[in-house]
Amino acid sequence: MVELAEGYQLTLKSMKTFNSDIEEEIDQNKEVLSELEILKSSEDSKYELEKQNILNREKILKDEVEKHTNKLLKELDQRKEILMQSVNNARNRSQKINKDLDLRRKNLNQALNSNIANQVFNIYLEEKTSRQQRIVPANPKFKKLPKFVPGKNVVQDFYLGELKEFDDDQKIFEFKVIKQYKTELVMVSNLVCCDDRSIFITGYPSHKLHKLKLTNESLCDLHTFQTNISNMALLPSGDLLLSTNDSNLTILSCSTSKVNTTKFSVNPLITLGVHVTSDHKILVGVKENQTNPFPVNGPRQVIMMSMDGEKEKVYHTDNKGKLIFTVPYRITTDNDNNVYVIDILDKEYNGRIVALDKTNRVRWVYTRNPDINKKQTMKPLDLVATKSDNIIVTDTHHMIHILNTTGQCIHYLNTKDQLGIHNPLSLDIDSTGALYIGCNTYKSEPNEAKIYTVSGF
Repeated sequence: MVELAEGYQLTLKSMKTFNSDIEEEIDQNKEVLSELEILKSSEDSKYELEKQNILNREKILKDEVEKHTNKLLKELDQRKEILMQSVNNARNRSQKINKDLDLRRKNLNQALNSNIANQVFNIYLEEKTSRQQRIVPANPKFKKLPKFVPGKNVVQDFYLGELKEFDDDQKIFEFKVIKQYKTELVMVSNLVCCDDRSIFITGYPSHKLHKLKLTNESLCDLHTFQTNISNMALLPSGDLLLSTNDSNLTILSCSTSKVNTTKFSVNPLITLGVHVTSDHKILVGVKENQTNPFPVNGPRQVIMMSMDGEKEKVYHTDNKGKLIFTVPYRITTDNDNNVYVIDILDKEYNGRIVALDKTNRVRWVYTRNPDINKKQTMKPLDLVATKSDNIIVTDTHHMIHILNTTGQCIHYLNTKDQLGIHNPLSLDIDSTGALYIGCNTYKSEPNEAKIYTVSGF
């Protein structure tokens, strides 16, 4: 009986192990299914994008062919007009000559038939004078119309393209740290580049906005403004648009160095992330007016406004009518003004990237790259779009994700291991294409949060 009991217990233990193994396999399979769904969604988006790229290319070539065709037709029309004018002029001259010859022949016949000596002598003298003055015209020569020869003339850039295979998992990038600068902050939480090689930064513990000048060796503090800022963006005028967790955006005037309230209002909501698009639209993330963003107790939206402060779009619900955002924390746009938003999901700052289309809907959502760490969630901090339309996202644990416009992670980078950059946080790109990375201090480092300039993005 004892052996039977021991055997039973061993069997139970083995079955529990089997059950645990099955549970683990179920979890793994769920993760595979989740990744397959992400892949399917990503490839569906990529299909639509590449299809549109092909059709756009077709239109470009059609337009180019039409342009070249119109050029040839215009040239042919001009040649015909010149030729016809020459032919008409020659015909008019010939008709005038014929008319004159007919008149002279008629006069000669009349004189011959008249038998009047005086008339004969007069017509004779007239005809003799006419013959002396007559210039014999040469046979007219014309530059005739050219002949169209198909295929001899090359239409510029006449190459439709082809489908090529690329390894989207890890595109080749070559990153290089250009400069590094030390601040007197614990973290650089916001960073904006200006055209005159100056930058605006904010950061903990200071509730101040700093305008700094970059030199070859260090940062020179130009101005300091006392204001509590959530996010900021540069306007076309060079003024700085500020989100201060209030209902109205404020503006720092570059000419007067004063901070004033603007007409960009989201009342009764308050502003979070703010961004200015290349076509001069204002995008602002908003939430209800409560100090703690969790739990959600009101609207969480991204609003597009004109430069006059008029609301043009409100991104609020997805394709299935569900609410899109929890905390729309940071916003950027690419060259085609497609919108990308960091959406923070909980108190631990777990989040995702939400790509929006131009009809107020969701294009795709990026949550993480499973190749980085299958158990690690994404905690996005800031994002910016490059000139080549890649979306750069800073993440905790010294990580940067590089996404393409279809939501695929084409490269990821451990900045600590590969560039010696600890805790990348805020981002911006200057007019030369250099990436600026504002950082958080690392472990027991002094309060000298660094700013790096990096090439290769």
